Amino acid sequence: MLDIAVIGVLSIFFEVGWFGAFLAYGFFTRKRKDLGLVKASKPTGFILHEVWSLLPIVLLIVFLLGAVVPGWLYGTILNVSFSGAEYLQVASVLIFLVGALSFLWSAWTLRSLMRPRIVVMERQELVTKGPYSRVRHPVYTSAMLLFLVPVLLYLNLVLVLLFFICVGLAYGRAVLEDELLASENGFGQAYRDYMLKTGRFLPKLR
Repeated sequence: MLDIAVIGVLSIFFEVGWFGAFLAYGFFTRKRKDLGLVKASKPTGFILHEVWSLLPIVLLIVFLLGAVVPGWLYGTILNVSFSGAEYLQVASVLIFLVGALSFLWSAWTLRSLMRPRIVVMERQELVTKGPYSRVRHPVYTSAMLLFLVPVLLYLNLVLVLLFFICVGLAYGRAVLEDELLASENGFGQAYRDYMLKTGRFLPKLR
């Protein structure tokens, strides 16, 4: 396993990287096009909306703790240790870069369409370019990759639970989005055809 000093340095890198990505997301989505009124929506409830909206902040807090007080997350009775663990810890850097860049690419592609609520606007168009040409929900894929990073870096069982919470929320929201966009109040047959060509979180094998 990596030394705790290395863990602290990597935590700083992830903290700065994720904070920068979050700022870039705000820049990409700052301008809102006039898409008219809400045409249709799916109720998400407290968990799928408010809890989901808090996840980026939770990730910032986890990396901040790892940078300032790494002993709280690393080297405790909640950590697991095994041969070759350091390879997974180093791999967390690559996974973070893939997740962060995928998130930014998705935000850049959606721009003003990237919203916390699951809605269809009156003048909204179906986006099928960029990462959306192969995957229907690349933002959720990015979120799951980013929450996998602290699991691999700290090897902490509590963070494993946090990762599965992220996966559950992403899956729940993706199902609701697919239902709404495939309905007649969404894009109907056009979206159903789009679903046949794309995967929910990963590209379909052809």
